[in-house]
Amino acid sequence: MDRFRLATILMVLLLSFQAAVPAVQHESDTTDRLSLGFDKSNPGNLAFIGIIFSTQGEVEIGRIVAEITFPRQLLSFEEARAGLPIKAINAELSAEVRDDDSNPENSVLDVVIASTTGAAIPAGTLANLTFTLLPEAPTQHIIELKNKAEAFTTDDSPEPVELSTTNGEIESLATPA
Repeated sequence: MDRFRLATILMVLLLSFQAAVPAVQHESDTTDRLSLGFDKSNPGNLAFIGIIFSTQGEVEIGRIVAEITFPRQLLSFEEARAGLPIKAINAELSAEVRDDDSNPENSVLDVVIASTTGAAIPAGTLANLTFTLLPEAPTQHIIELKNKAEAFTTDDSPEPVELSTTNGEIESLATPA
């Protein structure tokens, strides 16, 4: 009798999951997405965050501009390295840190990825960002990297394209990673 109950429960869960998956996929299929990754590190060490682009390919995107806000007393930006998708189309990558005018405790990292050949930016890890977790950073703490981005088509007169974003995070550890 217990096997029958277990089988019934598993079947109900499986059917419920299958019914929910198409709805989730449908919602996520409506826009292109620029997500930030996550990492774990100790104060005084480096952390690496990927910029990941996913696209439905319905619109060709030739330029992405991201504003990544982070607490300046906890993190220091070191460098941005181009990922394979943008190397493949010879796209330009630039990254520059500026003060956050709305909050003096934050810095904003402006990242621009632009196709120079007119080719669409392909999906994948577009860039890898390196940050130093400052020695003053508290341990056992999650530092959020707020991501705001916009995209533009490859057209002669580029049009804005809806782009969803996901924030990133760096977990400050008490013991070595």
